[in-house]
Amino acid sequence: MRFLFLLNIIISFLYGQKHLDMLITEVLSGSRDSAAIYLPIIEKQYPNNPSMLFLKGLLETKGEDAMQIFVELYNNHPSSKYGDDAVMKVGEYYYASGLYIQSAEWLKKMPIYFSRSEHIERAVKLFLNSLIVSGHRDTAIYYSRVFKRQFPSLDVEGKISDLLEDYENSKKTSKSSIKPISEKNQEIYNPAASLLSKKTKVDNKSDGYSLQSGAFSLEENAVNQKNYIMNAGFSARIAKLSRHNKILYIVRIGYFSTSQEAEELGKKIKSNLDLNTIVVKNN
Repeated sequence: MRFLFLLNIIISFLYGQKHLDMLITEVLSGSRDSAAIYLPIIEKQYPNNPSMLFLKGLLETKGEDAMQIFVELYNNHPSSKYGDDAVMKVGEYYYASGLYIQSAEWLKKMPIYFSRSEHIERAVKLFLNSLIVSGHRDTAIYYSRVFKRQFPSLDVEGKISDLLEDYENSKKTSKSSIKPISEKNQEIYNPAASLLSKKTKVDNKSDGYSLQSGAFSLEENAVNQKNYIMNAGFSARIAKLSRHNKILYIVRIGYFSTSQEAEELGKKIKSNLDLNTIVVKNN
């Protein structure tokens, strides 16, 4: 009798895990409806399941809240099936937020703990670029040599050369395109005319959502990224924000009535420009 009871528990767990993996696959493919319906039930049934946490993080529309869920997943279940995915999500969040030191700290975990992950090539590239743009060029070159030995098939030497060249070119380009932010309009700098469809527009632009692609302490870096996005056909603007007595130049894209619409464009930007974005609520 006890054996049958344990067998039922095992079968129930395996079925639940299979269902979770299926829902995660659907969300990653762009379909969120089923997962959103089942999540409250699954969360109650499997509160500490790492797959449930990963699904919950994927469904969370607020970037910072999603990031905290992925941090919890990694801290509590580092060797789980989605441990490497969680690390990448946190690293990409910090990278898109312009917090490159924090991004590098997380992305460094990938070659150390998840060297066989499907994300390793992208992790190495973002890690090296995070070091470069945060002013740690020599450290980036040092790690490129380490990764060259560790991952001989990734052409790390070519990646670091391209990243350094792109960074130097972006500095030269941005210097010629910078315009001062006027005292009259310190909050929004040079917003581009929207290239988005009518359904993504909101009547009151202080409401709704936008995509954020970066946060920079140097204005020239923000201008360079804004121009890069606009040259690809997307609308972009720069918001000037003050945090902890420090000025940040935030690159934001579009105005959307729902977070789902913002996410849809974020996927296109990721596909076209290989640029990570996060959904933010307009203030």
